[in-house]
Amino acid sequence: MSMRNTLALMALGALPLTTACGGGEAPKQAAPPPTAAAASAATAAAGTASLSGKIAFEGTMPAPERVKLSADAKCQALHPNGLERRAIEGKDGGLANVLVYVKSGASGTYPAPADPAVLDQNGCTYVPSVVVMQVGQKLLIRNSDDTLHNVHPRPAINEEFNIGQPRKGMESTRSFEKPEIMFPVGCDVHPWMRAFMAVVPNPFYAVTGEDGTFTIKALPAGDYEIEAAHGKLKTTSGKVTLKDGEAGQLNLTFKG
Repeated sequence: MSMRNTLALMALGALPLTTACGGGEAPKQAAPPPTAAAASAATAAAGTASLSGKIAFEGTMPAPERVKLSADAKCQALHPNGLERRAIEGKDGGLANVLVYVKSGASGTYPAPADPAVLDQNGCTYVPSVVVMQVGQKLLIRNSDDTLHNVHPRPAINEEFNIGQPRKGMESTRSFEKPEIMFPVGCDVHPWMRAFMAVVPNPFYAVTGEDGTFTIKALPAGDYEIEAAHGKLKTTSGKVTLKDGEAGQLNLTFKG
């Protein structure tokens, strides 16, 4: 075989190798698996149902307590006639400050909101008197008063902490990692300052207004157990089935 023929055969044999290494479309890479955040977002798609109702109180509400603030001149200046506290309050037969939440029936993962829940020490009181947050959500604790306060939650399941804030404008953040409903928080400096906290596993909750009404939005269709919890009264609950787009109703009653 001539040298020219030998070189031609060698060139033809090299063609498949050239095509495989550099010619044609580049091989496709497998798409990376979804991140945990993306999977959670897909799982926690908002629903289109809602639940509204009224939490009633059957009985006689206790009389308000008049608190003397003479132990702290700055608190007394804010409330020269004293401060009125009510352990149980409401109007028109409704019960205020009740946490209404989905106790069971909500499936999937619900990431904690980016915005924090807030507990403010304002006017020598805790605002609001019921603070609700999701598991892992930040709790922003603020002192809006020009006097020493502290925040001392007493949970049974989560970790206890005690934060002192001696100056106006101070802020601290904490979070809770386990669901826990209605545990007390108090100020060791001012014994009349009391509130309740709750840590819920999903975003399906509401706190009743002064007249006892509530609305929970963006619920997926499903069967739910709804619990109503008050810091001073025994809990009560009910069951409801919701369809997509339905505006459900549930009324519950506490007895004094």
